[in-house]
Amino acid sequence: MTTSKVKRLTLGTLDGSFGPDRGKRIVVSFVPGDGRGIPDTLSLRPLRTRRAEVVAVVDVYRFAMRCRVNKTVLEKAREKKARKSIRLAQQRQDRAEKRLLRPIEET
Repeated sequence: MTTSKVKRLTLGTLDGSFGPDRGKRIVVSFVPGDGRGIPDTLSLRPLRTRRAEVVAVVDVYRFAMRCRVNKTVLEKAREKKARKSIRLAQQRQDRAEKRLLRPIEET
């Protein structure tokens, strides 16, 4: 079990949507918990700042799982929508052909 912090610096930088932090790299620190009540955490902050965002590792894992599940649900929904679109187009085509091939009624 590790009891010391581990710090790493990201290779990429923040884009323009982060305002005053744009162009800065992110410092990621792993802070181990005590194993009893304080969880392991990740601390993220822009380089050369003190504004850190601290997140429990369990919450990051939960978020990653939710993202993966949402992605598969979205892919299934897209496939279902594509199948529905093909089916409805075929039904429109069948109705149009039925109208065209209807015999002319003489009165």
